[in-house]
Parts: sequence; C-alpha cells; structure tokens
Amino acid sequence: MNVIVVGCGRVGAELAFLMSRRGHEVTVIDHVGSSFSHLDPAWRGRTIEAEAMAEGVLQRAGIERASAVMACVDSDAENIFITLTARELRPDITIVARASEDDSASKLRRAGADRVVSPYRASGSEMTRLALHPQVSGVVDVAPEFRMEEIEVTESCAAAGQALDRIRGSAVVVALRRPDGTVHPQPSYDTVLRGGDVLVVMGERSAVERLEDLMAPVATG
Repeated sequence: MNVIVVGCGRVGAELAFLMSRRGHEVTVIDHVGSSFSHLDPAWRGRTIEAEAMAEGVLQRAGIERASAVMACVDSDAENIFITLTARELRPDITIVARASEDDSASKLRRAGADRVVSPYRASGSEMTRLALHPQVSGVVDVAPEFRMEEIEVTESCAAAGQALDRIRGSAVVVALRRPDGTVHPQPSYDTVLRGGDVLVVMGERSAVERLEDLMAPVATG
C-alpha cells in the first residue's frame, strides 16, 4: 500500500514510521523542511518539502498510485483544501483527515474525507468492543492494520500514575483530555496519567489493544 502523509509533526512522523515498518511505501509532505527532523532515523521513505495545497505537489507525491492520503497538518483550513484537492485528483482514494474544531469535521466530510479524526471528540462507535472494554469510548479503523481509539484511564488501573513514555509502547498519542475537559494535543511523553484522563491513541491493533488492557478497571472480588 502506498500512503501520502501531509504534515510532519510528531503524529505525522510516527504514523509514517509505523506504516513504513509494515512494509508500505510512504511519502511525507511538509512545507517546513526542518519538520522532517521528527522522522525516526530508522524510517525509510520519501520526503517532499512543499505546500501540499500547491498545484502538482500531490501528483509529485504519486497520488495516482497511492492507496490513501492522511491530512494531519495543524490547520483545519489546510486539511480541508488538501482533502478537496486529493478527492478531485483521485475520486476513489481513501482520505483520513484531522480536525481540531467541531465544525471542521462536517466540512472535511463534505470536502470528501472518508474518515475524520478529532482529538476533542469520540471518533466513532463499535458496540461489541465498547461492551467488552467500557474504558474505550470510540473506535476508528484508519487502515487495515491501524486503529485510533479514545481510551479512559480508569482508577487504579496499571497505567494510572505512570508517565506516557513508560506505557505507550509503539502507539502514537494524539491527544490527552483531562477530567476537567482541557485537551492537550500531542502531550509530552513525560506526562503522568491520572484516573479519569482520556487518551486518543493510534497504532497497530496489537499496540492499541495492549493499552486497552493497561487502562482496564482492576478486577475485584
């Protein structure tokens, strides 16, 4: 599978690394060349320093043979324009876009995004999984191997009191929502988790399922 990732912040860089590790061909686009420093030194792929909204950049990235475009820049307006351009160039391509504001999600869908991911809201619903894992409040299958979930840090679970870097494994932490409603996009990995926190995480299914177990309520009795 060939994938184009637009935006090389920490989330975009880790997503590129995870997908390339699975054997996919990945091209990363960012208009700031220094952003590519976020990429793991072990990552193997192609980078393009350019505005993805500029004419021809997505074509340079190989959109005609790509399977998916992931628009994860910080600007919702840019993600909408990238989505529109990608959909115009390839009506059949899968587009996953990031939204920071509630009203941007509907605009991204109208622009042609197949999946819209927002760290401020639950991403979706999967009834069986929610029944088995009450700490999981939303599920989106981003790609066959990748899943994004909102998972609550339950009281006294194995993850409570631990720093993100100690428990996250290979998963990407997109955002942290505290019990008071404050949201911290791309939180520092030295952040200590507390009961009632909600993490938005993305990664291979095994990595996300591992976090589900770490944040599950402790059985009593």
